Amino acid sequence: MEVESIKGDILKLDTEIRSLMDRMAEADDVVFAYIQQRIKELHSRKSELERKLQTKARKRKAIDTKPLVEPLAMWDTLTVQEKHDVAAEMIEVVYISHLSEDIEIKFGI
Repeated sequence: MEVESIKGDILKLDTEIRSLMDRMAEADDVVFAYIQQRIKELHSRKSELERKLQTKARKRKAIDTKPLVEPLAMWDTLTVQEKHDVAAEMIEVVYISHLSEDIEIKFGI
């Protein structure tokens, strides 16, 4: 139930962010600065909620680390490509925020 509530809050924040972004084209300098600050605040709250959601999902998901044990044990001897392949195995997606300079990594394991 809490997961659905968080998802609903994220959707509301997305809607408000989109609405503010639509208004930016018509805004003067003062209003533009206010909208930009508000979007930054909303995005920050959205990121917090997404992290909370991710934590809840991770608690329910069993993590199979067996495929990573050997490569991580010999990390210093791997080639750059092999390290890239291990990282690609672990990381599902990377989000980079243009508004708040945040980087969020979603792990696939």
